[in-house]
Amino acid sequence: MARGSLRRLLRLLVLGLWLELLRSVAGEQAPGTAPCSRGSSWSADLDKCMDCASCRARPHSDFCLGCAAAPPAPFRLLWPILGGALSLTFVLGLLSGFLVWRRCRRREKFTTPIEETGGEGCPAVALIQ
Repeated sequence: MARGSLRRLLRLLVLGLWLELLRSVAGEQAPGTAPCSRGSSWSADLDKCMDCASCRARPHSDFCLGCAAAPPAPFRLLWPILGGALSLTFVLGLLSGFLVWRRCRRREKFTTPIEETGGEGCPAVALIQ
């Protein structure tokens, strides 16, 4: 008889776990909790979502434990700093590219003297005399 009651108990346990799984998949909330937006936590005393920013003033409130996992406030100057750094890099790259182009470009020199006495047809001995 102990074996039959153990099987019933096991069946009830499996059935209970199955029902809990179905309940969580269906999206039902567990009692005492409610869906709160990001940056807020459920207060069981007040039965509503409370803003986690108030935990700085009152850190011992019941909902502040749920705020411990909340992400920190975003760094608001991140995009302006990144944009300024990328813009500065781009401008310096253009400036250095222009300076390299200006220095290395092909120049036409009109100051090169033209040899009138030398050439292919003239022997080197004739130049010395």
